Amino acid sequence: MLAWQADTFGEPLDVLTLKDIEKPVPGPGEVLIKVRAVGLGLPDLRSVQGRYPFVKSPPAIPGHSFCGTIAQVGPGSTLSPGTRVMARTLYESHAGALAEYALAKEFHTFAAPDELDDIQAAAFVLSYHTAYVGLVSRARLAEGETLLVLGGSGATGSAAIELGKALGAKVIAAARGKAKIDFCRAQGADHVIDTTRANIGESLRELTGGHGADVIFDPVGGEPSDQAVEGIAFGGRLVLVGNAAGLPNLNPLDMIGRTYAAMGAAFPNRTEAEREEAIRDLDAMVRDGRLTVPVEGCHAFDAAPKVIARFAGDTMGMQVITV
Repeated sequence: MLAWQADTFGEPLDVLTLKDIEKPVPGPGEVLIKVRAVGLGLPDLRSVQGRYPFVKSPPAIPGHSFCGTIAQVGPGSTLSPGTRVMARTLYESHAGALAEYALAKEFHTFAAPDELDDIQAAAFVLSYHTAYVGLVSRARLAEGETLLVLGGSGATGSAAIELGKALGAKVIAAARGKAKIDFCRAQGADHVIDTTRANIGESLRELTGGHGADVIFDPVGGEPSDQAVEGIAFGGRLVLVGNAAGLPNLNPLDMIGRTYAAMGAAFPNRTEAEREEAIRDLDAMVRDGRLTVPVEGCHAFDAAPKVIARFAGDTMGMQVITV
């Protein structure tokens, strides 16, 4: 089968090559999926560069999130060949979805709702399930609360904006520059803080009459996270999803004094009950139109290295490769 593979770590345009490799065979609890579309994001760039913690050595095939049709099931699988699904790949085995076929664990494979086409489904699974783990499974965001989304113009950030609105929250996004601010507003953010002009924490206090953010969804880390925590509400929850700008400087004494909590959230790390809750709720929101899954860019298979390279710059929203 054909796959975009990096045999050494480096920049995508330098190291990704289209190779003919052996089609994988599903093991226990796994399924082999004929790939139709792949959603890409910053982790795919970092996996090729050698900066992603789940991919410690090459070779690496990028592509976390994808849609396709089950071609073969492994021992003990309850799924059936021919089923249209969306899934997260077996990234721990370096085998992503930028290929004609990809493996996934059954636990990370979901029936694709009819309301989503293949391109939307490829973009949906990782971004929206990650947002759900953070906002619902961990932070328990409630209707009427204030949510701050850092990195609101990114794939996961934009999903968190739309999910936050669907859950009935007031959503404030943080982004850099006019284009990204306009993008966040288009996703439904009630307010957007321009991080090139204002301190995030101070702006949060001003926008909320001094209350602050009840939940901070943070795929960014670093200085933006530190600023945001200055504006967290009493009893607030900081949800750590990623570290695009580095690690935040959490102060336990400050957490005690201002009574807020920090928690991690990751797509793979949840219980069976949390998984079933997410599938039920997200599918219902798709069916009733509360989640529309906008895709900013759709690209041909041969454009994959160029698209991945763009994540080092100002790419916004969800980008999808068709296979």
